[in-house]
Amino acid sequence: MKAIRKTLVQIFVLFTPPVVATGVRRVRDRLLGRKPPRPEDYSVMDAPQQVPCQVESYLFCRDKYLRRSDSVLDVGFGLGYGMHIMAGKAQHIVGVEVDKRAMEHGLRVFEGHPFVKQLVAYDGRRLPFDDNSFDVITCVEVMEHVKDYNALLLEMVRVAKRLVLITTPNRRPENTLPNGRPRNPWHLREWSKREFDAILSKLRLKHEWNLLNGPFDGPFTWSSGLQADTFSLVPVILVADTSADDTAADGKPSNSRRAGTHRR
Repeated sequence: MKAIRKTLVQIFVLFTPPVVATGVRRVRDRLLGRKPPRPEDYSVMDAPQQVPCQVESYLFCRDKYLRRSDSVLDVGFGLGYGMHIMAGKAQHIVGVEVDKRAMEHGLRVFEGHPFVKQLVAYDGRRLPFDDNSFDVITCVEVMEHVKDYNALLLEMVRVAKRLVLITTPNRRPENTLPNGRPRNPWHLREWSKREFDAILSKLRLKHEWNLLNGPFDGPFTWSSGLQADTFSLVPVILVADTSADDTAADGKPSNSRRAGTHRR
């Protein structure tokens, strides 16, 4: 009987979208009198599975933004399949992770990998790298788990040379509780496109927009404008780009900051 129950649980984990699975667990825990889950206790290893929108976002980054000579830092690499995808093009990839169990998994999976050069434990505050260390930074479905998201944004910009690609869920009514909090108990918050755009603009980070559209398991389409079925927000911070007013008429730098060069 225990073997059958274990098999059913494994099938449930493999084929149930995370937002549904967490909702079912929340009802179960409430009926059993268990305390609600705390976001800080989240581990990707609790229910390890490839998330379709994340796979699609890494493929999009690889095909649209990566160059073969690029060095890449993947912030919050999770199960590591994003680094596998990007290693099909970029040849120097480093990952950082706060999840100790995911870190242990990654060290086993990527031992001896020719292009994934290093995995580093991250304290969640300062990225342990010098300024301008990587051509490209990826941060896929991480921002919604982070308390000080402004600090993380500025840290990623600090260590980037060219761009920072971010993905985070689009805040949708069906995934939001009446009190405004996400239905996914592991998410501290979710944003609309307007809300996240305001965050980037307030930090004076020049960026361009990509939107991932479609249901949880695809198929997906990409657009620059919001659609009725937009699933993920995918802004790209243009660190190396400069705005027209960054240089004064005499050719000297003006008081305006270069896009993405904010330092903490």
